[in-house]
Amino acid sequence: MSEGKPTADDDEPLTAALVGNPNTGKSTLFTALAGIPTRIGNYPGVTVEEKVGRFRHAGRTVDLVDLPGAYSLRPQSPDEQVAVDVLRGTMPGVPKPDCVIVVVDAANLARNLFLASQVLDLGLPTVVALTLGDLAADKGISVAADPLARRLGCPVIPVVAPHGTGIAHLRDALLAAADGPPPPPPDLGPHLASTDASRPAAARDAIARYAWIDDVVADVVRCSPRRGRSQAEAIDAVLTHRVWGTLVFALVMLALFTSIFRFAAPAMDLISAGMDAIAARVEATLPEGPLRSLLVDGVLAGVGGVVVFVPQIALLFLFIAILEGCGYLSRAAFLMDRLLVGAGLSGKSFIPLLSSFACAIPGIMAARTIENRRDRLLTILVAPLMSCSARLPVYLLLCGAFVPDVAVGVAWLRLPAVVLVAMYALGVAVAAAVALLLSRTVFRGPPQPFVMELPGWRWPQPAVVLERVREAAWSFLRNAGTLILAMSVVLWALGSYPKPVLPADAALTAAEERGEALRQSFLGRAGRAIEPLVRPLGWDWRIGCAALASFPAREVVLGTLGVIYNLGDVDPGEEEGATMLVRRLKAATWDGSERKVFTLPVALSIMVFFALCAQCASTLAVIGRETGSWVWPAVTFAYMTALAWLGAFAIYQLGTALGW
Repeated sequence: MSEGKPTADDDEPLTAALVGNPNTGKSTLFTALAGIPTRIGNYPGVTVEEKVGRFRHAGRTVDLVDLPGAYSLRPQSPDEQVAVDVLRGTMPGVPKPDCVIVVVDAANLARNLFLASQVLDLGLPTVVALTLGDLAADKGISVAADPLARRLGCPVIPVVAPHGTGIAHLRDALLAAADGPPPPPPDLGPHLASTDASRPAAARDAIARYAWIDDVVADVVRCSPRRGRSQAEAIDAVLTHRVWGTLVFALVMLALFTSIFRFAAPAMDLISAGMDAIAARVEATLPEGPLRSLLVDGVLAGVGGVVVFVPQIALLFLFIAILEGCGYLSRAAFLMDRLLVGAGLSGKSFIPLLSSFACAIPGIMAARTIENRRDRLLTILVAPLMSCSARLPVYLLLCGAFVPDVAVGVAWLRLPAVVLVAMYALGVAVAAAVALLLSRTVFRGPPQPFVMELPGWRWPQPAVVLERVREAAWSFLRNAGTLILAMSVVLWALGSYPKPVLPADAALTAAEERGEALRQSFLGRAGRAIEPLVRPLGWDWRIGCAALASFPAREVVLGTLGVIYNLGDVDPGEEEGATMLVRRLKAATWDGSERKVFTLPVALSIMVFFALCAQCASTLAVIGRETGSWVWPAVTFAYMTALAWLGAFAIYQLGTALGW
């Protein structure tokens, strides 16, 4: 037993690190070994996620640290840098691992052993987990584990994590390795001596490692010849085809977003009703005054505005996890690379941009996997242009109220639906234009080459899928909910003070009093102050005030419009409330005139503005954390606000000129 290692009687847990290439079954193996993570957070000083699971085996407690996927210990991305820092014991607040489990894909042994060879250089007790053996067998590939273990100098344990095969053996090997000496490092000397000395050191090291790997896998890997093309290859030929693959991708995305909007509605209604019931209970319990107003209009309104979108976030990541688990998303990223390169991005930007359609926050966080800093920043800067779920209520309200319900070409295709799709398409088109412009100016240079190996087709593992959904939902609540809650309280204060001065003989209804109070509040005064800026868009001060109030969360604009137009609190999800709100908006006139405020050009102007403006304060905060600088959130807010104003101005002026 090595000096300093805990014994079976020690209470201090062992720390084991799980490391491997992407798409090697690492997440599935983590779940099989440790179950649901006991701790999820960010590593100190960085935004890369830390995931730790704890399990007991043979009387020992093991903390299993799931490191980000990495191809090499020469870091090219924040994720890979974290993996290196943890393995070397230089990550502040994170203990150096007592043992390392290197996850190796049996079907791609040589490529995966490159990372394993670098781990062996660290002098840490190491175990190799040989995964995806069932998929390798389908390809006619077999690996002899015992000879491989002798050549590597460390245990090699074949596992099929979805079925639990080899998991107990892997745990035994982990404990034995942690209590024993580390394996010897790879002997690269002879191979380095035979490489061209004029090459760069990194290149010589890579050549020598692969030469050493060739010696290791010789006679260890056996491939049986196959006749004809396999079923998986036939499927890939269709899904990666320029025409048929694009058509399938469009149908999959249509089904995905249709399902999100349709299936999330009952849960969203239930959450909304629950928050309303809590608010009603608070109103009935507390006397009227600032405290009740703060809790109902500030705290509960802020929490409800965030929680109500959790079903959509959960459904989006449920579908993404299923598509990723079966291997389809890798095919989609490969297919989309052709289009993204034309906009100055790469195929690795696809997943972050796709995630941003539900919420930009997880989309921006997903950009961590992009190694190239240029491509990562470009993706982060354009991700907020994807229309998130918070913008959808605005689109639905204005399309239903002010866009004529007429057929477009065919009877079943209605103009409101076309306008709704156009709002989503507008964000995508502008994002492509912005990315192209930035890639040829500020971020000059070609996008990073997108090289990937398509994983084999497999059934998604329910435990992994559900864990991904749980992580996404909690991350959304933690990162978005706290800031939106705080901003909602600030918004409540700005909209509630100073108290209005009303004539003693004024006979106003409760809704009219609230509307007048908002006019005289700090928020109302701000709306009047910016009216010269929004009047060219066709807006009056009240719409400007609602736009200001919606900065913490864009869906707040509906409630603000309801109050400011003397409607009072209305849930736009209820048919009666929506009808009353629409009637009030249609009846609204400019101060001191009979001219209507809301027309088709004005409605289009508002929708275009919300499609292009910065999503919310939480998005900007996450951009600041992910980039490590507040310069980029400021740049994002400035350029998106400018684009939103110009787009709203153009559509309003064009619509007015055409007599819409």
